[in-house]
Amino acid sequence: MSARRVRRRDIPAVFTIPPGAPFVDALAAGLMAEAGGDPLALARMTVLLPTRRGCRALHEAFLRRAEGRPLLLPRMRPLGDLDPDDLMGGGEEVADGGFAAELPPAMPPLRRQLRLAREILDAAVGPDGTPPTAEQAARLAAELARLLDQVQTEQLSLDGLERLVPEDYAAHWQRTIDFLALLRERWPALLQEEGCLDPAERRNRLLAAQAEAWRRNPPKDPVIVAGSTGSIPATAELMAVVAWLPTGWVVLPGLDRDAEEAEWRAIRDDPVHPQHGMAVLLERLGLDRAAVADWPLHGVTQTPPTRARIVAEAMRPAPTTESWREIRGRIDPERWRLALRGVRRIDCPGPQEEAGVIALL
Repeated sequence: MSARRVRRRDIPAVFTIPPGAPFVDALAAGLMAEAGGDPLALARMTVLLPTRRGCRALHEAFLRRAEGRPLLLPRMRPLGDLDPDDLMGGGEEVADGGFAAELPPAMPPLRRQLRLAREILDAAVGPDGTPPTAEQAARLAAELARLLDQVQTEQLSLDGLERLVPEDYAAHWQRTIDFLALLRERWPALLQEEGCLDPAERRNRLLAAQAEAWRRNPPKDPVIVAGSTGSIPATAELMAVVAWLPTGWVVLPGLDRDAEEAEWRAIRDDPVHPQHGMAVLLERLGLDRAAVADWPLHGVTQTPPTRARIVAEAMRPAPTTESWREIRGRIDPERWRLALRGVRRIDCPGPQEEAGVIALL
């Protein structure tokens, strides 16, 4: 059964691929099944993925699925690194310039760090109240750049900096706020002087422009947003638009539909939980988890569902971890044993070592 045939028109088209299935292989299998025997159907699709690496992974999944047969692939675009040339109107490339042509480029990361370092040196005072060295200024500039990215990604403003710390608070907090004020007072003028935007702000504007273009003029060909959890507000807004398009689908990675309501509410309130972005997205769409359809797997194998439940239990939000005491009663012992077959536990001293072990495995 194809994704199109299971879609209901009175709710947004949102699907999920279970966590035990290889995401890109399941996505490629479903899209090829949707194309049927039409050799041009895949080429008419546009697939938006979180990163360029995700696009490469899906490309390889299509090649594995094709088993050497020639194939016209969908247009694959990375949400995290859109170009104005990637903006799509009603199923066609935007050709009249307009917003995309007027959008300034992103400031290169190294140049941004050097400009911020120069501002810090010119201020002659760091957050601790002492003049920074060139090396300290470079490190502080990198931290300021990350702060800018975080603030702009969350679509927040630096205008309220002075209200973060009451005047009777510790003096070093006030010095930190005074130091951060250069981002609000000097940095916008420097960006204008350079004719550039911060990368996160530029991405936000591109995503907003794409959402507005599709809202005004829905594309005639299929558009699929896949693999994103909507953790970036601008991305979530675009996903919400795509989910309601007549030819749009959103494919979520491993949505937990088995969590109890109390646990799901705790996930909604826990911004560091991996399911948090999807909980917020579904709330924005007014869609219950039970209404999210399964993406057709078309023979793609998956690990035992009980393993996904065990992993979900391990990542329970702190307010609901008292349920761990009853976990053995909720999961059949034989299924528990089968789910953990082949699983290894490796204790590492820190995240860097964890990443190295995972990469080697």
